Amino acid sequence: MKKNVVVIAGGNSSEYGVSIKSGHYVFSEVDGERYNKYLMILQGRVWQVDIDGKRYDVDKNDFSFMLDGQKIAFDFAYITIHGVPGENGMLQGYLDMMGVPYGGCNVLASALTFDKHTCNTYLKSFGVNVANSV
Repeated sequence: MKKNVVVIAGGNSSEYGVSIKSGHYVFSEVDGERYNKYLMILQGRVWQVDIDGKRYDVDKNDFSFMLDGQKIAFDFAYITIHGVPGENGMLQGYLDMMGVPYGGCNVLASALTFDKHTCNTYLKSFGVNVANSV
């Protein structure tokens, strides 16, 4: 049985359009012979799987959607969101709670590196040289 892979694009920042392009590209590169592949678009509280231009709402209670009367759950998520919630750790935290593995760094690394001041302060505490803020 093929695993269900979802590529997640969109987000809530000015980089939404770039994320959509990234998501479409990554989606096109997923091997459809080996995996059932899906493209999910997030914008605000609206999370939908896009299949050939038709949108299906995602049930955020269990990170699934209904297709032709069948519940589809995801085995792996590939995050292509630029900005919030893909780069700041929020989406990773949700996926961790849902038990869905994903590509990329975890909640802590995402949250820490998203906030440059906090990241620099953290690194300085270990003696790492960072540029001084102005």
